[in-house]
Amino acid sequence: MVDNVDVTPGTGATIAADDIAGVKYQRVKISVGADGSATDLAPGQTTKANSVPVTLASDTDTLPVAGSVASGATDSGNPVKVGAKYNSTLPTLTDGQRGDIQIGSRGSINVQLKVADGSGSISSTSTPADGASNSVTNLNTSAYQMGYNGTTWDRMRGDTSGLLVQHYALTGSRWSYAAAAGGITNTTTAVTIAAAAGAGLRNYLTGMQIFADTLGTATEIAIRDGAAGTVLWRGKINTGGSFVGAEIKFTCPLKGTANTLMEFVTLTASGTGSVFVNAQGYTAA
Repeated sequence: MVDNVDVTPGTGATIAADDIAGVKYQRVKISVGADGSATDLAPGQTTKANSVPVTLASDTDTLPVAGSVASGATDSGNPVKVGAKYNSTLPTLTDGQRGDIQIGSRGSINVQLKVADGSGSISSTSTPADGASNSVTNLNTSAYQMGYNGTTWDRMRGDTSGLLVQHYALTGSRWSYAAAAGGITNTTTAVTIAAAAGAGLRNYLTGMQIFADTLGTATEIAIRDGAAGTVLWRGKINTGGSFVGAEIKFTCPLKGTANTLMEFVTLTASGTGSVFVNAQGYTAA
């Protein structure tokens, strides 16, 4: 099917057409230019001077520009760059006004730090809280000391008088053993000074106090890890008996096996006289 149509205005000419269902539609080539000149409109992006001018109708709203993902939705697609403005003198805005993001002369964004969940600004000072003069301006910040409790990091606490640091362990993990009435007499049967602490927890012995009557037989004494288990510490009481080590301190606490009891034993029966032992420690991983 031939689209073009021959026109004979006397000498003959051909016009471009498109045959659609037997009807000829003329093909039109667009040109742009001032009166008396015409330049063919090139396809694709070109200069403003070579483009078709477009004017929006007076009753048309401004074209909206929006991102492709709503606030709070899962991010997707390519990010959109955000512009900002440099002002040597920063603007002062009032309530409800819209403003530009401000940047420094090298492109860094200007920000103002605020107190957490508050409207107050974080301040800077050249005189720190300790009163010592400093020529450098410092940022005032607050930091919390943290300690590991065996499972999570926990904030250290005190009262209005200051921070209290407990020796060895927190109160809730401490244990103590007091000598039974009459003490340990003429036996090699051990006494449990700390029960098994539970899965993953060990007993730690930090100190003990030992007293003894006049004994019929000198005896070795020991701290054992578990029932009849490994000896962690050993000593001896002679027949004369004595006030033995009223405060035996373990600078490096004796450490037991996880979930295992700790016991004290007189390895030789004393015959006569009794041995009294008191012990203190804590449980931890």
